[in-house]
Amino acid sequence: MSSRRWLYRLLSPLAAVLAWEAAARLGWLTPLLFPAPSRAFADLSVLIASGYLWKALSASLYRVFCGFAIATGVGVLLGAAMARIQLLDEIIDPIVEILRPISPLALFPLAILWFGIGDGSKIFIIALAASFPVILNTYAGVRDIDANLFRASRSLGASEFETFRGIVLPGCLPHVFTGIRLAWGISLIVIIAAEMVGATVGIGYMVLEAQQTFRTERLFAGIFVIGLIGFATDIGFRRLRRFLLPWYRETER
Repeated sequence: MSSRRWLYRLLSPLAAVLAWEAAARLGWLTPLLFPAPSRAFADLSVLIASGYLWKALSASLYRVFCGFAIATGVGVLLGAAMARIQLLDEIIDPIVEILRPISPLALFPLAILWFGIGDGSKIFIIALAASFPVILNTYAGVRDIDANLFRASRSLGASEFETFRGIVLPGCLPHVFTGIRLAWGISLIVIIAAEMVGATVGIGYMVLEAQQTFRTERLFAGIFVIGLIGFATDIGFRRLRRFLLPWYRETER
């Protein structure tokens, strides 16, 4: 990504924050509903100094990483297997399409019955919700691979594992990274919602507690943290993709 594009990506949110700050200071916004960003950042510094933010972040990110890792591993293997084995595709695809539109929060009470109120239920919901974009993108990536490559591997006597390692995995990686980026965003969304429903620690719980006590500046501080995590990690995924897939660099958004 060019330096000019990086500049635009950094300046656009900064300009939005400055415009919001100016509107709040001029009295154009209701302080209770839209406090100045400076108040949110001041409260954020208090949360950092007290250690409360790190405690909430560590709890949330642990759940997110566990669920995301499960979703990525299962999604890649299942998506690739469905693309290669027609019978498995016919069996699994209807189940995926039935479960995919269901809101994770609709399944959260059931997850609590199965795994309890602790981390297990939240990890399960994240893994379930985040697996679908990985499955679908991996499936599409494998389907896009030239069939002649598979014929050549069979004629050379390659095993199924060797075909997967040498042809399937490299060929579908651009699609897989797209699925991973979507899955990570879904994981962040789901953990916040899940922690609002059933948690006593975490960023979602912190945001809900701020709303219930009318501490709007703390609510926005939590929103800023979530957005910053999503922005920073997406940049990390893009850089990892450029490192692993240098031939894909020209078409990177």
